[in-house]
Amino acid sequence: MLFFWSVVSISIGSSIGYYFSGSILAFLVRPLHQKIYYTSPTGGFELVFQVSFLFGVITAAPIIVYHILRFLEPAMPKSSEKKIVGFLIASWFCMLAGVSVAYYVSLPAALNFLQSFGTGTITSLISTNDYFSFVSRYLLGFAALFQLPIIMLAINAITRLRPRMLLSYLRVVILVSFILAAIITPTPDMVNQTIMALPIILLYLLSIIVIWAVNSSKPQEAPAIVSE
Repeated sequence: MLFFWSVVSISIGSSIGYYFSGSILAFLVRPLHQKIYYTSPTGGFELVFQVSFLFGVITAAPIIVYHILRFLEPAMPKSSEKKIVGFLIASWFCMLAGVSVAYYVSLPAALNFLQSFGTGTITSLISTNDYFSFVSRYLLGFAALFQLPIIMLAINAITRLRPRMLLSYLRVVILVSFILAAIITPTPDMVNQTIMALPIILLYLLSIIVIWAVNSSKPQEAPAIVSE
C-alpha cells in the first residue's frame, strides 16, 4: 500500500511539476545569476523531466510520510489519527524549512564561493545536468536533514527517550553533522560546511527540548509491585 500511494502521489506531483516546469526552472536558476546550457539534443527534455520528478517527490513527501506513520502506528502506544496528522503537518513544515534554508542561505553561499574562483580570462559554462545535480543535492539534503525532529519524536512515541542520554551524544552529533555537510556540500571551505552542519546541531538540540516537554507532560509509569 505504501509503494502504491508513493507511486501515485509522485506521479501526480510530477505532472503538476511538468505543467509549471518553466517557472520552477526560473526559480532554481535565479541564485546562479546566469544562464545554463544543455550539451545534447535530449538535454532540454531530460532537465524538464528531472525538475518535474523533483517537484513530484517534494510535493508527495507528506503523503509518503503519512503512510509510513500509518505503517508504524501499531508500534505506537495509544496512537490515533490526530497524532498521525500532527506528525504529518510537522514533517511538512520541517521539509519546507529545510528547502528554504537550502535555497536562501546555503545555496547562494556555496555559489558565491565557487564563482569567486573565476577571473577575467576564465568564464564558467555550466551545463543543465551539473547545475540541477548541484541544486537538487542541496534541496533534498536539507529537506531530509530537517526531518530529524520528526524522526526523534516518532522514536520517542515508541520507546521513551531520556534527554540527558541524548545530550551525552552531542559531540557525536556535531562530528556526524560536519561529516554529512562535507558529503552533501561540494565546497571545501568551512563556512559553507558550517552553514549546513549548524542547522543539524540546532535541530538535534531542539528535538531534545521537545522530547523533554512531551515526556514531562506524560505520567510516569508506576513501578510494578510484586506480592509474595
